[in-house]
Amino acid sequence: MPNDFATLELSEKGEAILEQAIQTFAELGFRATDVQVIADRAAVGKGTVYRHFGTKEDLFWATAFEVFKRMRHALVEAERAASGAAAKLRAACGAYGQFFDEHPEYLEVFVQDRAEFRGTGPEAYKADHEQLLQHFLGIVERGIATGEFRPVDARKTMVALSGLLYGATVQGCYLSHGTSMQEVIEHGVDVFLAGMLIAPSTHHAAADSRDPSESETEDQT
Repeated sequence: MPNDFATLELSEKGEAILEQAIQTFAELGFRATDVQVIADRAAVGKGTVYRHFGTKEDLFWATAFEVFKRMRHALVEAERAASGAAAKLRAACGAYGQFFDEHPEYLEVFVQDRAEFRGTGPEAYKADHEQLLQHFLGIVERGIATGEFRPVDARKTMVALSGLLYGATVQGCYLSHGTSMQEVIEHGVDVFLAGMLIAPSTHHAAADSRDPSESETEDQT
């Protein structure tokens, strides 16, 4: 099994195999996929697939990492184009929804690692997920430091936000009703972020909500 997906270098044939593996695993699922089908679709011999990727499971993890790498790029690019911690998180989450709206086959691959392997995948794959979590955890911490966010537990917050995204994408397969995944996620994230942002002064909020006649009565006394 490959130990470092990030440094996996592929030939033209290897890239063709990987692209067909994404489509085939997405269409048929891991268990129902025959390596011969992938080989036929990539116009290579079955032995060529094994020489490039090892076992069927190795091929699946290379495929899963490729999807994750593309998703990570979309999230980080969106985040870097935004200013402010809340805007960065909102932009990245919107990009997450857009990514899977535009590539539903990626979502099918993305959720299979948990469904099929119950979190027992390669350590390198887990490490890349943790690295992405740390990247956005840093944004939350900077938001707290600058006073944009209230002092929440940054790691628990990011784990919860990640769960919101993951749950929205999976549930979106069943309950979208014509609404894009990006729209659902952006709405959920706005609600989520509202609980993190520093609220206006309660004194000012109370003053603003008082009936003007009350102020007039107080002035007369």
